[in-house]
Amino acid sequence: MTNGWEHVRNLLSGPLTHDGLPWPFILPALLCDLRCRFLPKGTAGRGHRAVARNGRVLLCSDLPSDRLDGRPALVRLQTWHKVILPGESAAPYGVLLYVRTKGEPAGPSWTTTLVKVNEAGGDLRLDVGGGMALAFFAGGGS
Repeated sequence: MTNGWEHVRNLLSGPLTHDGLPWPFILPALLCDLRCRFLPKGTAGRGHRAVARNGRVLLCSDLPSDRLDGRPALVRLQTWHKVILPGESAAPYGVLLYVRTKGEPAGPSWTTTLVKVNEAGGDLRLDVGGGMALAFFAGGGS
């Protein structure tokens, strides 16, 4: 398996992608309401999972997606490897959006908001389907 972000390049846009985005990418962020773009898929152990409407972004968090709005969290973006057919090995498929709200995230905070894909804005944008993207703004500005 590879771990480079080049396999999910079509889902990411913004100025940070031009500078050789470190991958996986970890940042403290204040989360927006994600319910309209992510469909809940149940729990796995103590974690909650939801998939973006485009099917290419998997949200894994310690809280359900309807309780993430306005919470500070540590967010990690990494390649989501998935097995499509039985007997195949896992291959890069999309982006795993890992969110942990427990504890206070360290470092300068980022903010998130949902924007239209073709709109300018955000240092990093993650396509979540339906013509929308999850935009990350450095320094808390939107």
